[in-house]
Formats: sequence, structure tokens, C-alpha cells
Amino acid sequence: MIAPLALSGCTLFAAVAIADQSNVADRRPNILVIVADDLGYSDLSAFGSEIQTPNIDALASSGRILTNFHTAAVCSPTRASLLSGVDHHLAGLGNMAEVVGLNIVQNKPFNAPWGRSNTYDFDNIPEGYQGYLSPKALSMAELLRDGGYHTYMVGKWHLAYETTAPTDERKSWFKIKPEALPYARGFEQSFSLINGGAAHFAPTNPPTPLDLVMYAENERVFPSKQLPENFFSTEAYTDKLIGYIDSGRNDGKPFFAYAAYTAPHWPLQAPAEDIAQHKGEYDAGYAAIREARVARMKALGLIPQAMQPSAGVPGPSEGGTGPKRWHELSDEERSKEARVMEIYAAMITNLDRHVGRLIDHLKQIGEYDNTLIMFMSDNGAEGADAFILPIPGTQVDNGFDNLGHPGSAVAYGARWAEVSAAPFRLFKGFTGAEGGTSAPLIVRLPQQESGRPTSDARLHVTDILPTLLDIAGIANPGSVYNGRTVHPIEGVSLLSALRQPEAFAAVRSKDDVIADELMGASYVVKGPWKLSQQPSLDLRPIMRDDVPFKLFNIEQDRGETTDLSQQYPDTLSELLKERGAYIERAGVVEQAQTYSGR
Repeated sequence: MIAPLALSGCTLFAAVAIADQSNVADRRPNILVIVADDLGYSDLSAFGSEIQTPNIDALASSGRILTNFHTAAVCSPTRASLLSGVDHHLAGLGNMAEVVGLNIVQNKPFNAPWGRSNTYDFDNIPEGYQGYLSPKALSMAELLRDGGYHTYMVGKWHLAYETTAPTDERKSWFKIKPEALPYARGFEQSFSLINGGAAHFAPTNPPTPLDLVMYAENERVFPSKQLPENFFSTEAYTDKLIGYIDSGRNDGKPFFAYAAYTAPHWPLQAPAEDIAQHKGEYDAGYAAIREARVARMKALGLIPQAMQPSAGVPGPSEGGTGPKRWHELSDEERSKEARVMEIYAAMITNLDRHVGRLIDHLKQIGEYDNTLIMFMSDNGAEGADAFILPIPGTQVDNGFDNLGHPGSAVAYGARWAEVSAAPFRLFKGFTGAEGGTSAPLIVRLPQQESGRPTSDARLHVTDILPTLLDIAGIANPGSVYNGRTVHPIEGVSLLSALRQPEAFAAVRSKDDVIADELMGASYVVKGPWKLSQQPSLDLRPIMRDDVPFKLFNIEQDRGETTDLSQQYPDTLSELLKERGAYIERAGVVEQAQTYSGR
């Protein structure tokens, strides 16, 4: 019989640590994907903001910042591409269900081809525009669940609407499709907002229109009035996700956690103590804050020193269609504008704090080192007003003293969105402009202890799924999955590039094409060239055929300040052909109107 070894306390600790490290190295990594909602490109301090986000910055300092990451220009199409790895038209979200249905209901010539008098009515909506995650689309959660992962989800889903005709009982032009809820698409535990937006606090009495929303916990669908009285979205989602992670800790399976926060999407609301921290920070106005952000981005090496930022939409005094510049506002208007930006900043610092809670919990339970963590936003900053339907029995209190508190419902508008989108042109909803699709992306690999150089390789949201499958050791299913025909993944895995200790400049060849279309605007990128069909901000209907195609060299001019279409007609012609091929391949239904003023 061999006697047991006598170990000192230090030796025993070292032996256990070595064993733990060995176990970690042999285990498949956990995966945590964190998505912010409408967070602008420059809204994190790691990306040049004055808003301090130390917890998210810590991911950047121990991971890698990707400065040229692109999504769709609005939320549910991005989420469809994120989960499926394909263009959002193929995934069932050629447009948001709410917009498709509204176009049909309006049934006007400029809504063509939508509407009974045009081409498509509720009974013949094209396959790519049904409004929910298509059965022909893969689901990240299904693939990881079937590959041996626990799958957890909290936050905004926005992928389970079916565009359908209103009824006497249901006045809206969309309804919930249970077969498309998170539990039905691979998440074993989920707590989700079904709607595209909602109040962040529990409903007031009387409720606001943004309180009249629906949630789902697994298969149970319930109205927001059943939320606890102390509900605040970012905190509640974090609590739920931590609970889900803890529930599966003892069986040895890795987890995939999808934290789809709804901050900082309007209505702008935050706890009072978070708002108070930012008092007075935005009294200098739009231009001063934006210029400071651009200067910090250049100092951090996120954008070239020589880059010319977009000048923004010309205002009234410049003969333009944009909102007033800061110097054109009255003192009262400036006070309100500063306050709404203070609230927006508060939502981001609150989000950062809860992201820190989540990461700290992973460290406490010994899972942080073995977790791949991605942090991203779902599109560019939101410049539109809060969409508030006039619903009987509801009430909104947007008095100055109540802004940001329960019962209020306000957005921060186009000028602050230009600040958040700095240094790019336009913002959310403008597909053809860099500010609509450029989003922050930070990736920290398992066991990564120090930061790696920033990359400016052009990346796309469809690249996330193949990257996660790659690190999880799960085969790409191709065109058939569980006996059904599916759209094959279009994105490319970033894993080998992310593992490089040095910077990388590309993950695709110069001949690869990245393209998108949404709500009548579009772009095609091939090599250094970008074809863009995108009007500027204008509240009047603009017909797509009246909008010229522009050509930019985005390797030299990502601010899209100089149209080169006249100088390079052959390149313009080549990219127009690529656009036609994309329209056909993705099943795009081109609209008569382009939504320039959303």
C-alpha cells in the first residue's frame, strides 16, 4: 500500500490550482454574448466617449477591440442575422414586422409594393418578410444546445412577430407567434421582452403606451403589468441570467448565455442616482461633445489621424433638413436637450455596472477564464423620436422634472445620435451610411489575460455564429439541419484571426462582397469601395428612384465625405451589378419609398 503524500498548505494549493487549470484547458469554453440596444459607436469610453464604462473597458483591455464591425441598420434584422449567420431577408426579417404591416395598412402609392392596391397584401407576404425568425434559418441556440451546451437568454427578442391583418379584437397588424419565441428556438431557459421596445421600469398607473408590452419566460407569455414593482430592465435581466447560469453549474456542461439588454433604447429611463451622476456634463452641446469624442478616438488609435468625420446633417440656418444646431436652440430647449443626454449616459453607466456584476459572478464561480465573451451593439445610435401610439387609457408625463423617471417616454433625437455615431454619417435606420451599421465590438477569448492589438478588418454580424461554432467544436451544418433544409451560414469564422497575437487587417479577400438593403436604402462593399444609395435625413417621403448611387473609398474616407462615382464609373457599374446579384440572392423586395426620416 502506498502512503498518501504529506502536502503543506502551499503545496496543496498549488496542486489544486494546477489541476483546476488542467480541467479548464480540457473543457469546452462557455460563451457569453452581450448585446446593447441602440448603443452608438462612440458611446463607450474604450471607443472615445466621455461616458465612463470601466467594466466594458476592462473586457477591451484584456481582449480585442474590433473597430470595423457592421450590423443591420435596425434591431430585429440584426438579431436575425446574429442568430442565423445569414442575411436578415433569408432569416425572415427583410424588414421589421411592424413596418411591413404598417405599409400594408397605409396602402398608399409610396408604400409600394406593400398594400392591397399595390402588390403584397396580408395574404401574400413574401417569405423573407414574415416578421419572425424563419424555420429555414438556423438558430445559434439550437446548434449549441444540440452540441451539448446549456442555452440561456435574457432581454429583447423581437423575432416572434407574425405580420397579419388586424382584427376587431386585435387592432395591431402583427401578432405573437409562439413557435418563434426563444424557448422554441433552442433556449432552455429564457426571460424575454417580445416587443421591439418597452419602458424600463414596471408599468405606472395609468400606464404609458410603452408599458403595454408582452414578456415571455420560457413558454409562458405574460403582460408587463405582472412584472415586480421594483423592476428595472438591465438589473432584472442580469439577475435572471446569473440565476440561469447557476442552475446548470453542477453537471459539467458548458453554457451559452445571450444577454440582449434593452438599454439604452428609448424610452430613456434610468434610476435617479445614475441620472444625477451626469448632471451638467452636456451643457456644452452637440458639437463640443462630438469633437471631443473624435479627438479621443484619434488619440486611442481607433480611427486614422487624418480621417475627416462626417459633418452631420445641415440644419435650418444652413438650408438643410436636419434639426437645429446647438446655437439655434433657446435656453429652454438647451436645458431639455442636455437633460435627455444625461439620462442616456445614465443608462449606459447603469448597463456597464450590471455587465460588471455579470462578469464578477463568472469570476466568483470560477468560469470567467473559460468563457468567450463578446460585447456588441445591435445597430447605430437611434436618432428618431420615441414611437408612442395614442392608446386610450394611457398617459405620458414628459414634464422636465419627470424626464427619465417612470411614466416618461422620450428619445434623444438626431443631433445626439450624430454624437453617438461619431465620426460616421447618419445613424440607426440609414442602411447606406456607415453610422447606421457601424457598431462597437469587443471580444475576449478564453484564458486571454492581456489585450491584443485593435483590428480594423471589416466584419459582419453574420460572422458571429460561425466563430462560436468554431470555438465550441461544433460542425457547420451546411444546408440541412435535423432533417430540414436551411439557409447555409454566410459569415466567416473570426477565431483564427482573433487568436493571432498581432493585428489583422482582413478576414475576407478583396473580391468578397458584403451587402445589405433595408427600408429602401442599400450598400455594397467590395475591397476598398462602397456603393451607397441613401438619402439624408428628411421627414418628407423620398422615392428610392430619385436617390442617386454614390461611391466612396471607405479605406480612405470612412466618413463618406467625398462621392467618387463620377471619377470611377467602371467601379460604380461593377458594384451596381453586385447589388443586383445581392437583391436576387437575398430575395429583397425593393420599396418605392426610402425611409430617410425614420
